[in-house]
Amino acid sequence: FFENMILRRKIGIKEKFLETIKKYDMIRTKDKIIIGLSGGPDSVCLLDLFCSIREEFQLEVFAAHLNHCFRGRESDEDEEFAKALCEKYNVKFFSKRVNVPEIIEKTGLSPEDAARRVRYDFLFEIKEKLNADKIAVGHNMNDHEETVLMNIFRGTGTEGLIGIEPKRGCLIRPLIEIERTNIEDYLKKHNIPYRIDSTNLKTEYYRNKIRLELIPYIKQKFCPHFSDAVKRLSDIVALDVS
Repeated sequence: FFENMILRRKIGIKEKFLETIKKYDMIRTKDKIIIGLSGGPDSVCLLDLFCSIREEFQLEVFAAHLNHCFRGRESDEDEEFAKALCEKYNVKFFSKRVNVPEIIEKTGLSPEDAARRVRYDFLFEIKEKLNADKIAVGHNMNDHEETVLMNIFRGTGTEGLIGIEPKRGCLIRPLIEIERTNIEDYLKKHNIPYRIDSTNLKTEYYRNKIRLELIPYIKQKFCPHFSDAVKRLSDIVALDVS
């Protein structure tokens, strides 16, 4: 069934999306799937792609948005955007506001770590409420290479070279083998709006510095095919440790 669907589609993001789902056995017919919807390009693309196949696979698609309260009115506008987008796609929408800056102050966690913990707690809360089968999040190939580099800098063991796993339990990442630029091109081509998180452009955050400064330098000066090289490394390590 998957093979026939792929053959019927043009080569591009939708094909890669379906190939990744098949490759890692991510979904079943009639699954209930929760999309972690930030409003950014990756999660918006993920929502669009799942909605494009929900009838064929008889899927129930939901969306969950966490307002981290990092950016005041801008964060509220992200939430409003995500809600309006779900109305457009006829997807049931769940949201929650959590004062993550306050949690950071109390716990001493980094902004990224605190936001991630709160976000996943919320996604699993909605999963339990709906008795859903899968939680889909929008990590892409560039997120994966950033993670592998960060793990290397921390002195990781072998498993850290695996990076972001395509599937872990009920968590699935169908965009993990698609580059960020291709996702943005897809949204532009189909006139699909999305939000830009202004904090992603600030290099005082460790991951952002790697994304915006180090990786472009590596690709320009040393290894233009860096993304593919990191993906091969992770695939080889994953086979070795399995």
